[in-house]
Amino acid sequence: MAANILFLYNNLVDSATSLTGSSEATGFLVENVKHPFRTKVWTTEGATAGDAYLDIDHGSAKNVDCIALANYDWVSAPGTLDLYFDDAADFSSVDHVEALTWAANPTANGNRGIIIKYFATQGYRYNRLRVVYAPGAVPTDWSLGRIFIGMKFEPTHTCLEKDDIQFIDESEIMIAPGGQRHVDEKALFRGKRFSFLAETQAQWEAFQAMINHVGIFKNLFIAFDYDNEPDEMTWYGYFNKALKASNDRKTQFKLDFDFIEAT
Repeated sequence: MAANILFLYNNLVDSATSLTGSSEATGFLVENVKHPFRTKVWTTEGATAGDAYLDIDHGSAKNVDCIALANYDWVSAPGTLDLYFDDAADFSSVDHVEALTWAANPTANGNRGIIIKYFATQGYRYNRLRVVYAPGAVPTDWSLGRIFIGMKFEPTHTCLEKDDIQFIDESEIMIAPGGQRHVDEKALFRGKRFSFLAETQAQWEAFQAMINHVGIFKNLFIAFDYDNEPDEMTWYGYFNKALKASNDRKTQFKLDFDFIEAT
């Protein structure tokens, strides 16, 4: 079934009882994957290079139907990139496995790559993200900036066709008296304005729950086109403005969003 836009905002990683990595470099702790800054990474070190894992203990069984990864540095597709589900902490007999599809970061078009997958709901206490380099590849340690594990919010309708994408460049340019240009280059990022029609009270309430959770200060993942461009058009960022909502005094609520990609 084709997916509508997906909002990934209620992140179970942030409320996990514990996170355990296969190893961690000094100053690049596994707890960094909870930090909203995608550039504050966890980096492996000292274990078997190229073979690593991240264990998440939710404290009790939690429903999960989606995972997303941002700011990872695998230069080529790993031989294994799996999300495990289990009721036992040692994963000695894994109850369920979801194989993830690697995506280049940056993408072929130079955008920030995202690995994302949604699947049938699974309810377990423990998750493990496991990465093993492909046979023949040079094994190295690797970094991960942000991970989402939880339940997606998928509205019954996707956003309206009329929207816009901005490529934002905040580089500073100074021109010397002789006409020479001096550039303080900053990383480009994208912005997107989009709208919805929430046609039922239930949908309107679901949007309110999301907005009340994230406001304009919490980051989230949004998959704008999961079916066709999951890596290019899944963004990690934040709402730049408070939600604007209007209704026709009947059943429809028009919701206007302004979303900025986090750098």
